[in-house]
Amino acid sequence: MGKDVELIDYKNEAIDQREIPLTMRKTKSIKDFVRILLWGNSQGKKYACYREFLKNNTRMSKEYDRESIGSSNDRYDCFISGSDIVWGLNITGNDYSYFLDFAKESKKKIAFSSSVGTKWEDNKIPRIKQLLKRYDAISVREKMTADWVGKMIGKTVETTCDPTMLWERTFWEQYVLQDYAPDEKYVLIYAANPNKKNISDGIDYAQKHKMKAYYINFYTPVPGTKTIRPITVEQWITLIAKADTVFSASYHGLLFSLYFHRNVFFYNRGEKERMISFSKEIGIEHREGVGTNVQDDRAIDYKTVDNLIEQKRQNAWDYLKRVL
Repeated sequence: MGKDVELIDYKNEAIDQREIPLTMRKTKSIKDFVRILLWGNSQGKKYACYREFLKNNTRMSKEYDRESIGSSNDRYDCFISGSDIVWGLNITGNDYSYFLDFAKESKKKIAFSSSVGTKWEDNKIPRIKQLLKRYDAISVREKMTADWVGKMIGKTVETTCDPTMLWERTFWEQYVLQDYAPDEKYVLIYAANPNKKNISDGIDYAQKHKMKAYYINFYTPVPGTKTIRPITVEQWITLIAKADTVFSASYHGLLFSLYFHRNVFFYNRGEKERMISFSKEIGIEHREGVGTNVQDDRAIDYKTVDNLIEQKRQNAWDYLKRVL
């Protein structure tokens, strides 16, 4: 679109504590020490590879944190906040930087496909309402969220697709590796819902169809599955792109399965609204791993799904062009 864009490399303490792999110097217990011995090497490699991917595939700013983010006003004309549970205060440790509280009044403020996840607590609403009213334009990822946020602030809130959907399948195909995925037909299990039903269903499905069940798992091996540990974005995409069937408790596991026309079942974890809302929009409610859906295994109408995803993609580009 001809805009001069940077991805702000913002360091959030709560997210860093949860996502950055442990090191020997950071161990606080025997349990932490054992975890590093068992799993630290692959987790550390994965983290390094993801940072390298961002470095090579995006234009990133210098690092900012809560103390320094205000100085970014000197560099940018416009701030965009958006994407996966960016407004989830339970995820960010109540960090209002993601609501652009640091941005000056003179700066343009846009929300693009922001996701909330768990609804905000009542005592947080007044401040959030005040901050969202400062935005020049707001779009969120889920229709249900658009309805209640719009009602809360008295402004039109649009619904736009997940940012990964802005690109067509051909864009993501460039990251598919030819020599990484298993050679045989396989079931891929990704993430786990609270009762781990996607894991047990994936194992049962693989046995029934005489395939191996591969589980993306960086911790203790699960009986009935073969552990696989992708440490790069390319490896992760490849495993989904070449799977026969995917059992995903991850929203993005579902999305990328759809991009590559996989036979996919989805399972909800904590943030239920995003998958349920999306599945209704594109007509794949029958692929949720509940009731007899897995047993029925009714195929996905990918002609219809592709058309609806393309509509969502174009709507999102139209929104960006209009608000920028």
